Amino acid sequence: MTQIWRRWVKTLIGLLALLSTGMIIAPLQDKLVAQTGENDGNTSLEGLEQGAGQGIVLAVLGGFRTLMADILWLQTMQAWEKEDLNKTLSLIQFTTTVDPEPKFFWLNGARIIANDMPHWDASQGRTPEETHQKMQALAQAAISFLQNALLQHPEKPDWLMEIGHIHLNKLKDPVTATHFYKRAYLEFETAPYYIARLHAQLLQRVGRDQEAYEFLTWLHSTLPDDPYAQSGVVLGRIRKLERRLGIPVKETYRSRDVTQ
Repeated sequence: MTQIWRRWVKTLIGLLALLSTGMIIAPLQDKLVAQTGENDGNTSLEGLEQGAGQGIVLAVLGGFRTLMADILWLQTMQAWEKEDLNKTLSLIQFTTTVDPEPKFFWLNGARIIANDMPHWDASQGRTPEETHQKMQALAQAAISFLQNALLQHPEKPDWLMEIGHIHLNKLKDPVTATHFYKRAYLEFETAPYYIARLHAQLLQRVGRDQEAYEFLTWLHSTLPDDPYAQSGVVLGRIRKLERRLGIPVKETYRSRDVTQ
């Protein structure tokens, strides 16, 4: 099944590449020459990519941006399958330049950079220190990429959450991760409830029990009657922290609510 799927994808990529070359790229090349007044033989897709920083791409592509971004992402996947780091990274960045609207490109692009690329070229005999440095550099590159996504989509919590995941899982920095999880939950009404619970859990992991307790009591008081909010779970964690912190019964959270 996997082989059939890959064959279908490769066929689709080939057809789209042919379509882009014959029906889209050629007219765009003519427009690029007309706008720049230059025809140095570099008005191909690669030429457009190099000119992206000057805003040429946006002017040239016009109404073709959505289709071109889809084609570019398919080419990104082709480079990804070959574990071509430089080309994959370049195409990820170019795709989001051509069409910055789809969240899919930003989120999956960042995950490829942070999660997949550190494992590429593993056979080159790098030392553990070199491997660590490469992972750190790619994690930081993914974070920078997500910060650009936040500028493009300031209404979404996804970017802060993903930055938190990278700090936690790749940079092994739970303290910084707690900061981004808290920001995501407090700044965006659409942030999922689990991010708040994860923030408190990490505070406990790094020994900040009192801060976790104060956050959880606040959180519980704001939770709606929604199964996803997991108010019972939150209350259970509050009670455990009260015992750990030695809080007197009379001072416990909602101590006068006998149902709690």
